Amino acid sequence: MTIPVTSAAQRRAEITDAIRRETGIEEAMIERLVRGFYGRVRDDAVIGPVFAARIADWEPHLARMCAFWSSVALMTGRYHGQPMQKHLPLPVDAAHFDRWLALFEATARELCPPKAADHLIERARRIAESLELGIAGAHGALLRKGERFERPGLHATEGATVQDALPAGMKAYKRTPVFDQESLPAGLRRGHCTKAGVWALIHVLQGSLQYRTFDPASETDLTPQKPGVVRPGQLHEVQPLGPVRMFVEFYAAADVGSRPQARQLLSSSCGASEPDSPRTSAPEL
Repeated sequence: MTIPVTSAAQRRAEITDAIRRETGIEEAMIERLVRGFYGRVRDDAVIGPVFAARIADWEPHLARMCAFWSSVALMTGRYHGQPMQKHLPLPVDAAHFDRWLALFEATARELCPPKAADHLIERARRIAESLELGIAGAHGALLRKGERFERPGLHATEGATVQDALPAGMKAYKRTPVFDQESLPAGLRRGHCTKAGVWALIHVLQGSLQYRTFDPASETDLTPQKPGVVRPGQLHEVQPLGPVRMFVEFYAAADVGSRPQARQLLSSSCGASEPDSPRTSAPEL
């Protein structure tokens, strides 16, 4: 009796074919995703400067990233680099990984069918979490479950100039899901405000958003290059200016204690109608 022997290459090909059938992901889709994602990255105020300082010729980098995502998403084994070693020296922290994930998710949702997007985003979240843990460890920080690696000094030098408008000692503790012009809650479109001690940054990933404050009265158009700063108790509203993708990130003083205490800051009234509270929030990696 002869027992058929399956080589490692054959087993890999079978796994790849099974993933393709299940998700619909193909190499051409991966290339569209990579090019679309890094197009947004290059224009982004937070993580764009990190890449611009290190990449002069983008085509070789995009080719490597296509091979990387082929290996990650389809198990093709095309990529043979060491991502952790490449990322350890970078001047990045939790804020950079959050922005990276937000841009990646927005691009995947726009360019890929739902099953493919879910598959890719789930792997992106694992990658971001692993890299953040590795970089934290390299700096002597052993993160416990739910903790993030933060390097406040970075944000004055790596292009995240909007954070400079926040008072010293502010810490991001919550983020909404990514909304588009259809899913943007009614509560954000009408006058509302954050609670005592809570600041917010309005991040636009794609398109533009009108940001209006009432005291003092002002209007400005927010774009991916121009986030909006919301002060505690400041009455404001936003309106999409055509197709848009955006999210809001909330900040409180780092010494407010546990996250439940920080969330309590959202419960007091500011005398305006409350925004609709999303039932889900973007993942905290």
